[in-house]
Amino acid sequence: MNKTILKTKIGYLVMGYLVMGCLVMGYLVSWLVGNTMAQTPSSTASSSPTIEVDKDIQQLKDKVANKVSEIRKENNKAVSGFITNIEGSLIKLSNNGEINQVKIDDTLTKFFKVLGISKKEIKNSDLSKDDYAIVSGVVTDNIITANVVLIDENFLVDSGKITEINKDNYSIKVLTSDKNTYDLDIETSTKRYMINIKTLAKETIGFSKLKEGDTVHFVIKKTGNPPAGGKNNNYPAYKILVIPQEYFIK
Repeated sequence: MNKTILKTKIGYLVMGYLVMGCLVMGYLVSWLVGNTMAQTPSSTASSSPTIEVDKDIQQLKDKVANKVSEIRKENNKAVSGFITNIEGSLIKLSNNGEINQVKIDDTLTKFFKVLGISKKEIKNSDLSKDDYAIVSGVVTDNIITANVVLIDENFLVDSGKITEINKDNYSIKVLTSDKNTYDLDIETSTKRYMINIKTLAKETIGFSKLKEGDTVHFVIKKTGNPPAGGKNNNYPAYKILVIPQEYFIK
């Protein structure tokens, strides 16, 4: 009888410990879940304003960038002319009396020299007076800050009547339709052609074939502004194509 009572008491005691353990575990689970639930809204609430501020800042940056881009497009300009002066970071261009000031930015400006159908990158130090330059950049206070500087050859194509032939210095005087007079030096390097009025083929000619009254189409390369040598409209002829006056009266 005593053993039975003892077993019963031990059983009750074990069950009591089990119940107490369950209660403790339940309390711990409730406490953990409660803390997690309490922290989640707080974390979300604290991060939400930061996200909104970041969006506002990005939108402001985008608006500023777009405005700067618009201003740059409005003020972007391309000019050309002969370099008449280089002083520090400033270059002066002259083209038919129009003067433009160009500013060189050491970190921004790129320099190229045109070679036929290609171009080669050069340095600022390669620029020299009387070079023909094409400049693209942004205008601020009447000064163009150059993005790109292209050094090229300035060719002029025109036509007119031969009014005078100088056999002593191998030159011709040409009067164009817009009443400009050009003194063209016919050099050994000048490419000289004439139209054969019978075959209409293009033939290579010598200086002796030129005569007053013939029509001549010419290409000249300007080397300065005003022209080199100081004589107005006096250039070496790069290429000429002569159409004899007989072609128009046949």
